Amino acid sequence: MTMSRTTIRRSIVVALIAVMLTAPFVAWQGATGDARVAVSRIAPDGITVVGDSITARYNDRPGDAEQGWWSMAGDHFHAEVTTHAQSGSGYLRSGGVCAGDTFIDRSDAYAGPAPSILIVEGGRNDWSICRDGRHFTATDAEIEHAVDRYLDTLRTFLPQSTRIVVLGPPWGPLDPGNGARVTAIIQAQAKNHGMQFISTHGALTGQRVIDGVHPNRKGSLAIARRVIRGLDSGR
Repeated sequence: MTMSRTTIRRSIVVALIAVMLTAPFVAWQGATGDARVAVSRIAPDGITVVGDSITARYNDRPGDAEQGWWSMAGDHFHAEVTTHAQSGSGYLRSGGVCAGDTFIDRSDAYAGPAPSILIVEGGRNDWSICRDGRHFTATDAEIEHAVDRYLDTLRTFLPQSTRIVVLGPPWGPLDPGNGARVTAIIQAQAKNHGMQFISTHGALTGQRVIDGVHPNRKGSLAIARRVIRGLDSGR
């Protein structure tokens, strides 16, 4: 059957429109032959997360009881997520029972290839400061200085193209007084630095934590939902 010139032209136009619509969201990966790999619209260069145990102790296995909130958010946005996290750490406090590092010590997170999005998840440990291997209650001024210094560092080393997001510390039912104190300081510093702040207040209820602090799967899902909603609304 012979197609008319009009039909041929119409077919070509339809094909070109289809290519134009899908091209921004699909990349060819030569190493896998004809396999198509979806490119994240919100984070084509990936997401980097700097955090504490609420990031560090969880995995990247979809559906697993210990799948991390960051993994869930990455799956939602089809984005690769890289974590730089250590239990017990924070803006102010060094992790690993006062023998590890603070957020600012992890230069790979801000001095390497720039991600599309960098999320800071932390503050839960910053009610205290390590001195001589022991924990002492931190003052507001000490916490404020540490948060300010770290956010300044991110602004200095990351390009304008990287979206920096400050996550309110996911705080379970234990020690609500310090939770409110530390969260207020972090939120104020995020605002001062012109960075997006995503609240997690109320995400970790007593039924969503395993020890009063760390999230179970429902807790990680609750945090992930806050992050997903925040990233969507802040675009």
